[in-house]
Amino acid sequence: LNLTLLKNLWTMRSLVTAKLPALVLLLTSTAWAFVPAAKILRPEIGIISHPCRAQQVQPSSRIFLASNTGDSSIDNDNTPDVGNIAKYLVATSLQFGILAGALKLIDKLVFLPKPVVGLLFAFLSLRSRIASVLDNSRPNREAQDGKATPSDVKRPSWTPPGIAFPFIWLTITGLRAVSSAMIYGQTERLCSAPLLSMILHLCIGDTWNTITNTEKRLGVSAIGCVVVWISVWNAIIRYYKVIPLAGKILAPSGVWISIATVLTYSIWRINTPVQPLWPVKGDGKSASFKWSNLGQLQPTSIAGKASTE
Repeated sequence: LNLTLLKNLWTMRSLVTAKLPALVLLLTSTAWAFVPAAKILRPEIGIISHPCRAQQVQPSSRIFLASNTGDSSIDNDNTPDVGNIAKYLVATSLQFGILAGALKLIDKLVFLPKPVVGLLFAFLSLRSRIASVLDNSRPNREAQDGKATPSDVKRPSWTPPGIAFPFIWLTITGLRAVSSAMIYGQTERLCSAPLLSMILHLCIGDTWNTITNTEKRLGVSAIGCVVVWISVWNAIIRYYKVIPLAGKILAPSGVWISIATVLTYSIWRINTPVQPLWPVKGDGKSASFKWSNLGQLQPTSIAGKASTE
């Protein structure tokens, strides 16, 4: 037994010290392992959990049902709202362009010490929405009784308590700051591919917050979270290629977002009628595209009041 344990520990050590693709595989697999399969494969809501039960899927739980708004103006065929899809792409691109331009300007004007760069990326990690034209309001935890989601949204039993989320994100903020400062120390440029990949990840995350917290589109949120997941692992890989240790420091954020992706998917599936995976015309949820949203610093509730997050 002891020999087997030593062999397993040595194998784990080899995986951690191997190239990043192996580390990514290990961490992502670990994240998915946190979620019991029974919590994802829910036969009572129409997800097939056994090949022989394919005919037992209930029509009322099909994936592409209208959103749960009670709005009779929603198209029966769930026609995608191309305007909203374009809004997400334009807003994310515009936010990325503003932040990337600001970093390039700083590069031309001054060389920043590494600690200052760490503080800069810590700030952007918390307030990157300062450059967004969408309403990126975060949820009001007090209004939600300290829960991770509004009271009218069902959650899996394994959902972390609401109080855990601020601590998780503050930890991730620190990891982003430290790893980004390390990258800057190597590249000596803010407007470099690795650091821009982090900026892109933050911008995509802000758009996802609009979809999830302001528009409350659970289906679109499930798809958007996958895009957030791809963007964070893209940043981790780019950091690793410059400084392997920086990639490893940033990797826990990829693990957490892997868990968050599964959580977002599970929330979408257990809230019936199951919302479509795209914005639908007439669902009445579209967030406004406003230039006045630029410069958001204070976290606000969806109603625009100060949040206690």
